[in-house]
Amino acid sequence: MSKTILVYATRWGATEETAQEIKKVLSENHNIKVDLVNLKDKKKKENRNPDISPYENIIIGISVAKFRWAKEGKKFLKKNKKALSKKKLFIFVSSGGAGSAYQQKNLEEYERLQKKWIDNNLDKWGIPFTSRKAFGGRYVGNHSHLGDNRDWDQIRSWAEEVGGIISNGAEV
Repeated sequence: MSKTILVYATRWGATEETAQEIKKVLSENHNIKVDLVNLKDKKKKENRNPDISPYENIIIGISVAKFRWAKEGKKFLKKNKKALSKKKLFIFVSSGGAGSAYQQKNLEEYERLQKKWIDNNLDKWGIPFTSRKAFGGRYVGNHSHLGDNRDWDQIRSWAEEVGGIISNGAEV
């Protein structure tokens, strides 16, 4: 069985919770063991730059806030771009704007934000991906949570898609 790692960079916890749900779906519904790594974990220095060489499947989750990716996620992608091009890469972002567009069924805006936050960045660095998705996130003001616009059915559905691709074992 191929090895899978899910790395994430979260700001206010939405990306971490989404990563945990994806791991749960992959584990329970597809019997895929997933190593979960918080790129911002200050207690574990090795988490800031995990060795991805033993993994065939890389899932990365990155928080988008104030029109910027969490810097740890961006650093991870740039540093590993050569290795990632030989792996199955699944990427998701947590973005309040994407979540709002999805909730309002403004699919044109939702797709524009997916391209802006995922496709454009990966294209710029020459990193191909197998699958990508933008999910909602948390709206935060002065460090208090003002709302959460994630759609958990959407998250689980994408995790099922990822599980199917990994279980299939198709080459990149």
